[in-house]
Amino acid sequence: MKIIDVLTSPGKTGFFFDDQKAIKTNAVSDGQTYVGNPVTPGFTSVRVAGESISVMLVLEDQQIAFGDCAAVQYSGAGGRDPLFLAQDYMHVIEEVVKPHLINQELDSFRRLATLVDTLINPNTQKPLHTALRYGLSQALLDGVAKAHHTFMADIVAKEYDTQVSDDPIPIFMQSGDDRYNNVDK
Repeated sequence: MKIIDVLTSPGKTGFFFDDQKAIKTNAVSDGQTYVGNPVTPGFTSVRVAGESISVMLVLEDQQIAFGDCAAVQYSGAGGRDPLFLAQDYMHVIEEVVKPHLINQELDSFRRLATLVDTLINPNTQKPLHTALRYGLSQALLDGVAKAHHTFMADIVAKEYDTQVSDDPIPIFMQSGDDRYNNVDK
């Protein structure tokens, strides 16, 4: 089974991007927002709505594999990749990633994830933004699972020589600095 097309759609995330440097230096919390000036490149305010890019891989049999490119709350801080705005990165998928994925055989998630992880953005001469690699790897895992008519967890277990757990696995959840008020959101 091969990938025959790569489609994208901009979206919103479930939380915000916050300019951590501004919060630590000049911004003051004002309920659900901050009063102050942004200092990290790309931010137009201290808190901005989180953005994402949904990636859809069209497979030969017309199934669609999905992945969501999303970044962390404190983008651009502590050595992290810059602020992830959909309009700044959709063309990277179209121009850089898509040519490498069209006609790829969905035979191995690990191989395809490595392919994406080693792509270089010609505009920055750096690896693709972490959010792109995150969402693309989701779509590739979904695609390989669909091509093999199995679950994504089974593909990971097979390719990384492990087993699918019978027990629930704890996950990490980020709720921002105001944990007590945000936990219910």
